[in-house]
Amino acid sequence: MKRMTIVLSAMFLSVLTFGQTFEIGAGLGVSNFLGDLGKKQSKGRSYIGDVEASLFRPATTLYFRNTFNPFFAVKGAMTYGMWAGDDRLAKTERLHDDAWFRNYRNLHFRSHVVEFSATAEVNFMRYMPGNTKNWIAPYLFTGIAMVWFNPKAEYNGQWVPLRPLGTEGQGMPQYPDRKKYSLLQPSIPIGLGVKMVVSRLVTVGFEIGHRFTFTDYLDDVSTNYVSKQEFIDFYGSEKGTKVYELSRRSHEIDPEESYGSVTKPGEVRGNPGSKDSYLFSTFTIAYKLPNKFSEFSYSHKRNIVKHNPAKRKKINKYKRFIKNRTW
Repeated sequence: MKRMTIVLSAMFLSVLTFGQTFEIGAGLGVSNFLGDLGKKQSKGRSYIGDVEASLFRPATTLYFRNTFNPFFAVKGAMTYGMWAGDDRLAKTERLHDDAWFRNYRNLHFRSHVVEFSATAEVNFMRYMPGNTKNWIAPYLFTGIAMVWFNPKAEYNGQWVPLRPLGTEGQGMPQYPDRKKYSLLQPSIPIGLGVKMVVSRLVTVGFEIGHRFTFTDYLDDVSTNYVSKQEFIDFYGSEKGTKVYELSRRSHEIDPEESYGSVTKPGEVRGNPGSKDSYLFSTFTIAYKLPNKFSEFSYSHKRNIVKHNPAKRKKINKYKRFIKNRTW
């Protein structure tokens, strides 16, 4: 049992060390949001056809990547970006079509975003960082992530956090099925990328990743409108009025309430049947860390030993010690 434990431990350590190549990297790119406050459909769509180009925002990432073999690597990353959505971008001359509905709804939001992710990369071609022979590889990645966000809307010149207000009746006793959502949510990243070796130590790349989530509240919009009186009864007159005016903003573009029935209590405000999602697209650059088990570092050490007889003698003595040891 003792020998078996030693053998298994040695095999495990070999997997964790030999043949691995470590990199640290950074990237710059863009982020975007897909959900109820997208552009094209009144109920929102969670696929790339709903991306509004004017809402792309800057994004940046830091990561650590461990390449186990020419076809497989794992990466841990922290990514910062921003989301935004604005119904005013939807314009149409046709009354009551999808774009008209969005424009009349007149909701908007923005949010800072921080994501922590762990992903696995599968290369379609042989590839190792620092190997200028197999210097390029497209890859597929997926994994798990946690994303922090905080949707806000502008109100009287200030950007107000929406989650504590419960703009759709979250936390109110008459809506027990509407719970206040967490600002930290899991997501599933899936995407494609390409890596290119530019030197023995530097790799550049580009990747685009779609993140699927399990919530419809990234933009604070999901279900139906709540009446002003319900907000006042629950929060009091001042705060209740504020929450109502943040939850229903069609009166800002239609003071006469000519089409007010579209946004009256109980009418559709969002679509809970379609979860929100988001995108990150980044250009990256990575630096290969020194690693005594990597191909580059091994070659470097071999050259040192070749030109250093004392070092070579010491290593040969160690090899004889290992060979003659009784385990």
